This record gives sequence, C-alpha cells and structure tokens, in this order.
Amino acid sequence: MKKRRLRRSQIGLLVLSILSGSAFAQSPLTLNDVLEKNIQAAGGKDKLLEIKNFSFKSGTTRYFVSPSGELKMLTGKDPVVTEVVLVKGDKVQRNALNVLSDLTGIRKAANQVLAKLYAGLFTLQKFEKELVFQGLKSFGPEKLYHLTTKADPLKVDLFVRVEDFHLKRLVFQGATPEGDKYEVNYDFAPFEEVEGVKIPLSWFSSQVGTRGTLTEIAEVKFNQTLAADFFAKTDINAGAVSAAPGQLKGNVLDFNTTPNGLTITTNWTKADIEKAGLKSGETLTLTSTTPRRVGFTAGVVFYAAANEMPPQSELAKGARILSPAPRGGETYVIQFIALDMSSLASTLNLLDPIEIERK
Repeated sequence: MKKRRLRRSQIGLLVLSILSGSAFAQSPLTLNDVLEKNIQAAGGKDKLLEIKNFSFKSGTTRYFVSPSGELKMLTGKDPVVTEVVLVKGDKVQRNALNVLSDLTGIRKAANQVLAKLYAGLFTLQKFEKELVFQGLKSFGPEKLYHLTTKADPLKVDLFVRVEDFHLKRLVFQGATPEGDKYEVNYDFAPFEEVEGVKIPLSWFSSQVGTRGTLTEIAEVKFNQTLAADFFAKTDINAGAVSAAPGQLKGNVLDFNTTPNGLTITTNWTKADIEKAGLKSGETLTLTSTTPRRVGFTAGVVFYAAANEMPPQSELAKGARILSPAPRGGETYVIQFIALDMSSLASTLNLLDPIEIERK
C-alpha cells in the first residue's frame, strides 16, 4: 500500500514538473522582449546602426530615409521629378509641380508613421518609447503580438509574427474631417535578406471601402552619398512653363506608345490652361524642336474636360487632342489616337521642349 502511494506521489510530482516546465516555456513575453526580438530578426541592433540612409523604389516613386526619421519621396520618371513629399520633424511638406503646401491631419500622421517604420528598416525600433503592448491576438489560426501607439488623429496598431518576430500588419484607424470612418491596412509579405538586413519586398494595402493595392519595391540601397541638405530641400525637376494668351510653352514629363497611338504627358496644369485662355474645341498648333532632331508640327484640338470630348467611337477613327489625363492627375496630355506615331516616339526624350499656339 505504501509503495503504491509513493509511486502515485512520484507520478504526480513528475506531471507537476512537466506542467510547470511547459508553463515556464510558454510564459508571456514583455514589451521589451518583443522589441528586442523584432530588431534581432531584422539583423540586430549593431547592423541597423551601420545604416546611414536607406532608399528604395516603388513604381515611379523613390523613397529616401535617414536614421533620424526624415523621409523624402520623389515622384516622376527619372530624371523628372513632379512631386516631392518631405517628412522632417513635426512638419510634412509637399511640392507638386512647384505648388508648395503643408500636409495636415490624416495625411500628415500617416506619413510620419511610415517615416518611422522605414527609418527603423521595417522594425519597431523608432516606436520604442511610445508603444503599448496589448498581448497576443488571434486571427483565425494565426497569433500575433499586438502593439499600439497614436499619431493624432490616428490610432495605430502594429502586429508582429509569433514565429519570426517580423512585422505582419500595420493598421491606421481614425475619422476624416467629415466624420467618415478611415481605416487602412498594410499586410507585409515575408521578409527577405538584402545586404544583411531583412525587409519586406512587397506589401498589400487596403482602405475600407476601396480596392487594395500591391506595392512591390526594388532598387534597395543603403548608405548612398547624399548632399548635406538633401533632407532639407523640396525642389522638383519638371521643366518650366510659360503661359500667355493663346500660347503655352513647357516640357515633356513622360510619353507612352501603344498599338493605338502615342500619349505625351506635359507639365501644363489647369492654372496654365486658364492663363492661356484656351477654350474647348479650338484647334492649336503643337511644335517641338530640339538639337537632336528636326522639330515636328501637328494640329491638335483642345478639350478642357473629359465630358466635352467626342465619343470614343469618333476618336477611334483618328484624333490629335490636348486634354486632361485619362486617369486623372494634375497635368494635361497630348494624345495621338489611332495614328502611327512610332517615328515621332523614337525621337522623344523626357523634358523635351514643347509649345502650343492658337491658330
């Protein structure tokens, strides 16, 4: 009887020991634990300290970030820069075709958060002093460490993978000045190593009520030689515009050929069109001359708005028009529709001078 009791007692102690060991192994992590493991997963603190600047490209936008959290975004097909957004300290500035403005509210807050994220090489390093640890959160079978912070007027949620401690999700939540709900989710792809640092090479962003967008990055570079005042200037490179009654001078910002014709993006904005006093339906003479070729001349018809243009069936017969960009934007485009313009396209270059004049 005594041997049986002793045996049961030993078994009970063994089970208790196993359970205690399991509980110890699964003990919850602290905020500092998650931060440390998150930084280590990216390459470690020493490796991140070696990074003096970081840049990458997505689409036609190039991103540059400093370790202190300054972010500069340049948009345009190199060497053209039509827009610069600069995040520096508590200020977020935008220069779009030489129109300067300060971003405020949601746009300011979101850019400031992204600047910290990029500056920390997609780690939580730059959020360290402002995070609140919310513990584990389940998303179906997946469990993520949940951390929160604020960037007025936004609430910011960050979710870290349990398996590898890389960032999985970033969520912005707030309300627009009109009182509408604002929520944007960023879901990051698995991190990949680039020069000893692990970063995501793509992510999917989606705003409630809209379709999502896949962002893929390329041309990742570290420690480039940048001008001392690089993060202080918002200069663009989009040529110069001259407007007078019945006349506009400017430059080519982009051009694209398709089997259906040629589209030339100009640096003329609505304000320039108004200064020139152009009216829908009038015919203009388009000219361009550069040292590389004999200039071309073509007649184009101006349309101030898409709803003033002829039906597509009519344009498909062949047309030369100056109109707002088909997919929106701040500049006007010259379109040669259903015409073979391959010979002209082969001679075009970015920032070529162009001019239109009322006949």
